[in-house]
Amino acid sequence: MHIEKDRVSNLSIQDDFLPEEEFVALRDMIMSDVFPWFFQTTIVWGKEDGEIYEKEKETSPGRLAHVVYHHNVPESSFYESHIFPISKQLRIGLLVRIKINLSLRLPTPFKSEFHLDVGMLPEDIIAHYTTSIFYINTCNGYTEFKDGTKVESVANRLVSFPANIEHRGVTQTDEQGRYVINFNYLKRPEE
Repeated sequence: MHIEKDRVSNLSIQDDFLPEEEFVALRDMIMSDVFPWFFQTTIVWGKEDGEIYEKEKETSPGRLAHVVYHHNVPESSFYESHIFPISKQLRIGLLVRIKINLSLRLPTPFKSEFHLDVGMLPEDIIAHYTTSIFYINTCNGYTEFKDGTKVESVANRLVSFPANIEHRGVTQTDEQGRYVINFNYLKRPEE
């Protein structure tokens, strides 16, 4: 595991997050030719991000996404069949959103705007929530935090952090796609 800078407090990185057999089944499904993808014009998603969304509309190459869960409703059959084991390990108490993202290879990296995934929640509430990013494949893209901390995209790696920490995705130049799953949730207490 390599972290270029370790400045984000409460940052957790777990390599080999899923057992190999579960991970391979999940990866093969998401990276298959038949997985349903939907184009989004920006990488920062949704007008609830206001100014950030508007700024990025001018320069974003867009990306493909698959919304699994949003606004208290499963949006995809993929939720029950493949995402539930991850959700169980994350100790999700209250789920806000799960979204699978696919960034296509570009000749130079595109850095999205820094943002919060749950920017629609009141500021005093966001700090209690968690954002987790699960990396499906290894590539030279990465997640960058506003303080300069970078987490490399490594297959079967999970990075978790408080949802009030601004971050952004940086696209890859080596692999054809960068696949990640974003989870936004409130953890249930340890049993």
